[in-house]
Amino acid sequence: MQKKDCVSIKFCRLCNSKNLKKVFDLGRTPLANSYLKIEISKKLRKYPLKLNYCNNCGHLQLTHSIKPSKMFSNYLYKTNTSKKNFLHFKSYANEIRKMFKNRNTKILDIASNDGTFLNFFEKKKFFRLGIDPAKNLKKLSLKKGITQIDDFFTMKKSENIKKKYGKFDIITANHVCAHVEDLNDFFNGVQNLLKDEGLFVFEISYRASVLKKNTFDTIYHEHLDYHALYPISKFVKKFNLNVVNFKTPDAQGGSLRVYVSKNKNSKNQKSIKKQILKEKKQLNLFNVSTYKKFEKKIINCKNKLNSLIQNCINNNMSIAGYGAAAKTTTFLNYFKISEKNIKFIFDDNKLKQGLCIPGTKIKILDPLNMNKKNIDVLIIFAWNYAELIIAKNKKFKKKGGKFLIPFPNPRLI
Repeated sequence: MQKKDCVSIKFCRLCNSKNLKKVFDLGRTPLANSYLKIEISKKLRKYPLKLNYCNNCGHLQLTHSIKPSKMFSNYLYKTNTSKKNFLHFKSYANEIRKMFKNRNTKILDIASNDGTFLNFFEKKKFFRLGIDPAKNLKKLSLKKGITQIDDFFTMKKSENIKKKYGKFDIITANHVCAHVEDLNDFFNGVQNLLKDEGLFVFEISYRASVLKKNTFDTIYHEHLDYHALYPISKFVKKFNLNVVNFKTPDAQGGSLRVYVSKNKNSKNQKSIKKQILKEKKQLNLFNVSTYKKFEKKIINCKNKLNSLIQNCINNNMSIAGYGAAAKTTTFLNYFKISEKNIKFIFDDNKLKQGLCIPGTKIKILDPLNMNKKNIDVLIIFAWNYAELIIAKNKKFKKKGGKFLIPFPNPRLI
């Protein structure tokens, strides 16, 4: 574990090359999930938020790493807050369950959060174990009857788990690999706990989706990596693991789900090679110029959105936001939008209500208060749930309220 709060990453986290090139600079921002009260939020420490591209293996990563305990020990994100997220994990779990028809199948979920994903695996058939450093979420898993270790997953921790519980048929890690301080240590731990015929499935934000949708706001300090199939398929081989399948679900704005096993044989090798070729030739994920073009798009988006907001203010329209996700912190701080522009942000997560967006004095309120407030325009910061949010707020729309969608091109509805 690193000792300093913020350290520079001087090598590629996948291939260890020092041949890195800075391709995007978002300035300095506070930690995305450091929600605090008004008098403290503005004073939060800000850290560099920049991206480096590896000229050796094509990986994309942050230039600086923040001490994990500062970000994950008390975590306010919950898997089951969004219905869309809940249904995604239900479908995902159903697929894996069908692959394992024997009783007493053992599953370990790394970064198990509030136990939502593990809860889709029946207690009668599956032995379910979770591990997550957020002590505040452990009690939520326990209520579901799930054993959860409140710690970070490491190689050393895997040894303790193996002594107590043995090896596992299924290991899952959903949207956590980008959070891991030492990926080599993490994958060694997975290798150590996975049975010879077992399956490791992990879901990560897909870099191709970030570029296609201009979703720069998914870049924040918790996400050290921005993955693509080609670099990750090379990386896992270091641990005698092999990519045997992949999928690209819509979750989290566009994800890459990777299926890994110790078995080298896979009927999906043709589709894996085809996707890697697409990443190289069609998507141009391994060309530095791609990221410079991406940066220009974001700057244009910033200018257009700020112009729209200013027009609303000039017309005496009151503005609020919907969705206090971690990406909202990046969005507001990089676009320099503050309490001067936005009165409140509504969010369904009760753990965040009453607190402020990091680095601002914008208070987070329960959506039930929306109709009591005099709001004309609602900016949907949870852009990946825009349709659901608009459908949920019919009363606001009937009163003449407008929705402002920030991506891919800012527009008023």
